[in-house]
Amino acid sequence: MKPKSVGKRHPLLFYRRTMDRFILATLPLGVVMVVIQGPAVGLLPPSQQPYDTLLIGATIVLLGMALLGILFRNYSYIQARQDHLRLGTPLLRLKISYRRLQSIHPATVGKLFPIHEASWSERRFLEPFYGETAVVVELSGYPLPKKFLRYFLGQHTFMPHLTGFVFLVPDWMGLSTEIDGLIGQWRHIQSRPASNLGASKIFGSK
Repeated sequence: MKPKSVGKRHPLLFYRRTMDRFILATLPLGVVMVVIQGPAVGLLPPSQQPYDTLLIGATIVLLGMALLGILFRNYSYIQARQDHLRLGTPLLRLKISYRRLQSIHPATVGKLFPIHEASWSERRFLEPFYGETAVVVELSGYPLPKKFLRYFLGQHTFMPHLTGFVFLVPDWMGLSTEIDGLIGQWRHIQSRPASNLGASKIFGSK
């Protein structure tokens, strides 16, 4: 059997939660502004028309942002590949080399982010997930500066006190199994003598 070279794309639930809250903050307000302005559009006296234009522009921006949130929420994932983990969002594609990986293990969200240490807003964000299990990937270092990555991934994608990522996905066991299997294949290839690797390329052996 041909060795598996890529795992499934597992949705990132923390990212989806962020987008859902973003949609909830923009879409209702945009709809309310449409309802309020609708009957008055074009009916204001000339002296007030600039304000009318500004309100219309703000409404379009709010509805546009909500639409982007709806589109973006389903386009975030973590995927195990032949020699790296691929973390994808609509605005970021990140490769995490297996050379950086120190350990991989499951952990509950409640253990990673204890409720008694969380702020009110953090508890509200994590409330649906406190009983869930995430895959924790400890690293020797981040591929890019953490401050930069947090703009795209949010704070809960990172381990609180160590270097690494927290991947909360619908099927944590499936993701963990795929990572273990592909890392095992990668390590086996890395451990083969250079002469064997050269012979494999020459004779086309798998």
